[in-house]
Amino acid sequence: MKPRCVPCILNRVVYESELVLKDHKKMEEVMKNVVKKIQELYGSNLSSAEIATQIHGLAYELIGSKDPYKELKEKSTEIAMKLIPRAEKFIEGSKNRLEAAMLVAIAGNSIDFGISGSASSPEDLERKFDELIKQGLYHNDFRKMEKYLNGRIIYFTDNCGEIVFDKLVCRELRNIASYITLVPKKYPILTDATYEDVKKLGFDEVVDEIISTGGYAVGIDFKSMPEKLRDRIAEADIIISKGMANYEAFSETNYKPIAHLLRVKCKSIGEDMDLPVNINAIKLYE
Repeated sequence: MKPRCVPCILNRVVYESELVLKDHKKMEEVMKNVVKKIQELYGSNLSSAEIATQIHGLAYELIGSKDPYKELKEKSTEIAMKLIPRAEKFIEGSKNRLEAAMLVAIAGNSIDFGISGSASSPEDLERKFDELIKQGLYHNDFRKMEKYLNGRIIYFTDNCGEIVFDKLVCRELRNIASYITLVPKKYPILTDATYEDVKKLGFDEVVDEIISTGGYAVGIDFKSMPEKLRDRIAEADIIISKGMANYEAFSETNYKPIAHLLRVKCKSIGEDMDLPVNINAIKLYE
C-alpha cells in the first residue's frame, strides 16, 4: 500500500457512489464513513488489495447496491463483442495466434472504470482498440512462457468486457494445453467478471473447468479460496493472471511460475513491476 493508493481508492468510491446515488447528503455520509475506515486500515500490514476489498465492501453496503457497476459491465461486454471481428482479423494475420490473442486480451484490460489511465467508458475501448493493439507489447515474456503452456494452466480473469477476449486466448491455449482451469470471481466486485458472466459467454467450450475464487475480494483472498482451487494452483504448470488487482494479490505470495498479462495503469504497480505506466505487458515470474 503506497500513499498514492489512498486517493485512488477514495476516487473510486466517489465514482461507484455516483453510479447509484443522486443525493449529495447520502454521498457525504458514504465518504465520511469510508474515510474513517481507511484511516483505521492504512498503515496496517494489509496489502492494497486487502484494504481495497474492505473499503469497497463498506461502500457497497452504504450506497445500498451489491453491484453498482452492473450496467457498465453489461455495456462493456456488448462493446467487446462488437470488436470480435477486428480482434479475429488481427489474430488471423499474426505470426503467432496465441501471442496475438494475448495482446488483444491485454488491450481489453484497459477497461477499468473509476481510475486514471483506464478507459473512461465502454465506448472508449471501441475508439482506442486499434491504437492499443498497434502499441504492441512493451514487455513481452511470451517466449519464456511457451515452455509451460503445454501443461496444466490456471487462468485468473479480470474485468467484464475484457473476458470476451480472454475467451479467444483460452481457445488458442486449448490447442496446446493439457488442462485449463478458468477462475472468475464468485461475487460482484468493481468491474470484475463473475462465474455467471463467464458461463454466459460459453467458456465451457474452451476450458476444462471453471472454479470461482470463493471469497469476496479485490484480486484474490487466498485465505477463503476453495480447497479445489488451492489444489489446482498447486498442480498448475503455470498461472496466468489478468490485470492489476490480481497482480496486487499474487505479488504478496510465492506462487510461481506466474505470467501477468495486463495494461499497466498505475504508477505504484509500474514501480513494483519495473515497468512504465500506460503500456501492454506479459511479465513472467519463474
